[in-house]
Order: sequence, then structure tokens, then C-alpha cells
Amino acid sequence: MPNSSSANTINTDNHSEQSFFGWKNLGLLFGVYMFAVGFVYYSFNVIFPEMVISMNWSRGDASWAQTVHGLLYGVFVPIAAYSTNKLGARITLLTGIVVLLVGCILLGTATTSITTWIIIWGVVMSFGFALAGVIPIQTTVAHWFDRRRATAIGLVMTAGGLGGFIAQPLFTWIIENFGSWQTAWLCASAFAIAASILVMFVVNKPADKGQHPDGTLPGEASQQAQHDSVEIYKTEESWTLKEALRTPTLWLLIVIAVGGVMPLYLLVVHGVLHLTDLQFERMEAASVLSAMLAGSASARFPVGWLGDRMEPRRIIFTLFLSSVIALSIIWQAPGISLLLLAGAMFGATYGGMLVMIPTMVANYYGASSFASINGFIFPVQIVIGSAVPVAAGYMADLTGNYDLAFICLIGFSGFAAACALFTKPPRKQTES
Repeated sequence: MPNSSSANTINTDNHSEQSFFGWKNLGLLFGVYMFAVGFVYYSFNVIFPEMVISMNWSRGDASWAQTVHGLLYGVFVPIAAYSTNKLGARITLLTGIVVLLVGCILLGTATTSITTWIIIWGVVMSFGFALAGVIPIQTTVAHWFDRRRATAIGLVMTAGGLGGFIAQPLFTWIIENFGSWQTAWLCASAFAIAASILVMFVVNKPADKGQHPDGTLPGEASQQAQHDSVEIYKTEESWTLKEALRTPTLWLLIVIAVGGVMPLYLLVVHGVLHLTDLQFERMEAASVLSAMLAGSASARFPVGWLGDRMEPRRIIFTLFLSSVIALSIIWQAPGISLLLLAGAMFGATYGGMLVMIPTMVANYYGASSFASINGFIFPVQIVIGSAVPVAAGYMADLTGNYDLAFICLIGFSGFAAACALFTKPPRKQTES
């Protein structure tokens, strides 16, 4: 009888390991992120310039929509974090996707002035992206994976770049063949519908399936960690947001996050305009952004894999140095071949940081605190980054080029690279 019982236990354990839902959950989250963010958000890159031209809008005035979008996104992200903690990621994601669906329909039917454009893109869509974006998705991944957390985050975050890579030529083709940016926004709503279907099958935490992170029992996970040949710092303490705010590490992470997102905002909003100003064709300009998103998509998994084998802060330092080189090439635009290379290079750096920064947050402060702490970093990051599009737009209106914008962002990227070297694991302060 003891042998029979032991055999049953082994069979049960093997069945539990084989039926680990984490990877299936990752696939669902991959699809949700690709459709809701990759296709819907990155369609903006090519639709916005067409709106500016066809509606005869000032670039600076029209860019206020993205600035308001970013500012309110910063306001809505803590709501997404609270909703993720209280209601779960699935409900939070579904709510956000429904808002995106409504927003896309309004953009394609009710956008007749800069005012309505700012309200719909700046307010409605920012709320949708906050709830359907990285906070609930990355929080879910952090709960399901521990030992291979960076790899898992890298896999799911690849979806955004992949969707964006496809979206650039797709929506350019839609506009050129149908002659209407309104049609493009209506087409984007179809991808929101696809995301809403997938999200219905997402499971918030391993415990909801009677499972454990990585598909292993706690004792087995500890033994596996001891046999790992690499030593990546992962806290065993439980942090609160208040405690994290007392650590220099959190503020250095914010500088890094800001340095990573500001150049993206410039290129997403003004990249096509910058290159067409320099006499490149619209499809060539869109191809550079497409290469950027391809680089972002292709880098996220390998950088995530590397992040489970090397301290993320060292990876981030290297990524920022690559970003400085890529931004310099895009600024000077010596030719389409180098531009395509630089676009892919910058995309790879941004995609890598998109994986490494949340990995550092989860490693340094723990999965249970991830939503709250990341929900604090995001608003600060986005509010500061949101000043870039409108500032760059007015600079272009006044000077006729984007030189000053590129110079400032290249300089800040170098500063953020230095900060990455000083971002060490936090230590709790003892109460006096």
C-alpha cells in the first residue's frame, strides 16, 4: 500500500506539472497585448500624420492630444493597479478593451475637430490603454512566474512590438487605398474585439487553478533555485509602496523609465513628420517606424532570457548606450538603409527596457507589491514623457526642424545610462 500511495503522489505531481496553465495563460496574454496595444495603439503612428495633413491642423496643437493622453494615462494607471489588486487582471483588462473599442469607433465617426480629437484620444483612449495595458498583464505574469520571470515577461511583451510592426504597413495601406484615416480607426476596432474574446480565458493567479508559480511546489522551487548556476537578486521580503519610496533605488528606476519612454514618444508622434520633412517618402518613413517596432518585438524575448542570467541593471546600461547611437542616426537621417538599421536598433533598446524595468521592480520589491509600485512609477514616467510630443511639435513649428528635441533626449539618455549603474537592490530602513 505505501508504494501504491507513493506512485499516486508521483502521478499527481507529474500531471500537475504537465498541466501547468502558466504558459497557456502567457499565450492568451500575448494575444490580448498584441491586439489591444500592438494594433490599436501603434496604428496612431501612421494615422496621426494623415489627420494633421487632411484636417490642416497645427502640429503643436494636434500634439496636445498625445500629451493629454499621457498625462491622464498617468492618472489612470493607479486605478488600473487598484483594480488589478481588488478585482483581478481579467476584469480590469476586459473593461479597458471595451473602452478601447468604443474609443476607436468614436475616432472613426465623431472626430471633426482638434477638440474632439483631444477628448477622444486624450481622455477615452488613455483610460482604455491604462486598464488594458502593462499593469494587469505584467502583474499576472509576475504572479505565474518566478524563476523565469524575465523570460516570461519578455515573451508576452513581444506581442506589442509584433502587432505594431504589422500595424505600420497595414494602416498605411488602408489609408492609401481607402483614402480615409476614419476607415483606419474603424478597422482598429476589429482588433479590440479580438482582444476582448481572448481575455475571457485569462486566469489571474496560479492559486485560482490550484497551482503554484512556475508549475512547481514551493519546496521544489527552492531546490531548483539552489541548483541555478546564476545569482540574480530576488527579494524574499514583502515591500509596501511607502517603504519603497524611502529607497534611492525606486527613484533611480523612475529616471531610467523616463529616459526610456521620452524618445519613444518623440518618434511615435513626430517620427513620420521628421522624416518626411527631410524629403523621405511617407512609406519610407513608415518603414523606419515599422523597423523600430520589429526591433522592439524581436529583442524582448532574448533580452528577457538574458535577464534571467545577468543582472538587469547591467543590461539596461548597455541598452541606453545603444539608444544614444540609434537616436543620433535617426536625427541626422543619412539614408534609408541606415535609418532602417537605426530604427530596428532603437526598437530593440526600447523593447529590452520594457522587459527589464518591470523585471527589476518585481525582483527588487516582490510580485505581491508589483502592481502598487509599478502603478506609482508609470504615472511619473508618463507625465514627464508626455511633455515631449507637444514641446517637440512647437519646436518644429517655430524652428522648422526637430534638432533641439533630439539633442535634449540624447543627452538625457546618457544620464539615464549612468543612473542604471547605481541602481542596486534596495534595503529596508529600520524605524528609529
